[in-house]
Amino acid sequence: MLFLKHYNLKIKKLVGKIHLWLGLGSGIIVFIVAITGCLIVFEEEISTVFGIGVFQKVEQQNTPYVPPSTMFTTADSLLAGKRIARTYYSVYMHKPAVSAMWALDSTRQYHAVLQNPYTGAVVESYAYKTSFFAIMTHIHTSLAMGKTGVVIIGYSTLLFVVMMITGIILWKPASRKGYKQRFSIKWNASGKRLNYDLHNVLGFYMAWIAIFIALTGLVWSFEWMNNSVQWIANGGKTIVAASEKLVSDTTHLPLRFNYRTADSIYAMHTRELKDIHAIRVYKPSSPADVLRFTIETTRGSNYARADEYFYDQYSGKLISTAKFADLSNGEKLRRMNYYIHMGSIGGLTGKLLAFFASLIAASLPVTGFIIWRGRRRTGKKG
Repeated sequence: MLFLKHYNLKIKKLVGKIHLWLGLGSGIIVFIVAITGCLIVFEEEISTVFGIGVFQKVEQQNTPYVPPSTMFTTADSLLAGKRIARTYYSVYMHKPAVSAMWALDSTRQYHAVLQNPYTGAVVESYAYKTSFFAIMTHIHTSLAMGKTGVVIIGYSTLLFVVMMITGIILWKPASRKGYKQRFSIKWNASGKRLNYDLHNVLGFYMAWIAIFIALTGLVWSFEWMNNSVQWIANGGKTIVAASEKLVSDTTHLPLRFNYRTADSIYAMHTRELKDIHAIRVYKPSSPADVLRFTIETTRGSNYARADEYFYDQYSGKLISTAKFADLSNGEKLRRMNYYIHMGSIGGLTGKLLAFFASLIAASLPVTGFIIWRGRRRTGKKG
């Protein structure tokens, strides 16, 4: 029994060293990623309240939304002179919000045109790249360092997962009597003890939520993580998604995108408005490209339960569909990954949990560093 207790102490000491050095090595990155993460969780709500960005409202009218032809022709005049590689817009069917027209140019930069869905008129030419939330997202995903930053964040997130696991091991008290102390913060304690409780107690509560946020982040960072998650979701099976190249019939002359084709398909899809949360229309980017419609249903407004339809851009003939219900469990989970990461899959409650988990995660490198510095000073005095 004494040997086992001694062995457990040695293991815990080793775990403590791993936790310490991983924290010192990745603490700054964890702080930056966590603090920017909690800032962008409520982008939609903040933008709606202050009337800024792609989530701002427009005055509600008792008229149907204008068809794609009006939306695209209006935006085309504003984007004239730019080498656009892809253009699409989103419109929400049950709330009076702006329709965001996104145009990706040849340099991989996005241009946003915000339009009134009732008239097609331009509300604002949105400088997305220099907006607050775009900058925060850029830092959150790459430290504003391009591919190098993406790699740094990927491995730092991996270390953070290990730190959460080692932190839970260190949190476990040596006896049952110690559990009461581990679950509550002693607010009237000394500064040193209060800081320890903030790190230890809040870290324990945060870990159970933050680990899902971190793991969903790893899905984007590492292909092996993405494949592993899909393999588990598919019940231990590797399911390769079909990658058929879809093209329009280019024997049609003249080879020019016909907006009326998009209008008629749009009208067909909007007949069942009660089941539609949002519609996204992709303009064909080449003569052989297809006309693509993404229909987000009201059943999946929190996690992109969307059905894809691909049409011949000239004849309007349906070429292929990719419905959410037909996807494998792994593909469904991959589609939902962003919404799990942001907490929005759980609605407002999920976002609040993600916000506070990220905020606490940002505080842990700070409180952990204070604990380490305090112990170093105590050791020097001794």
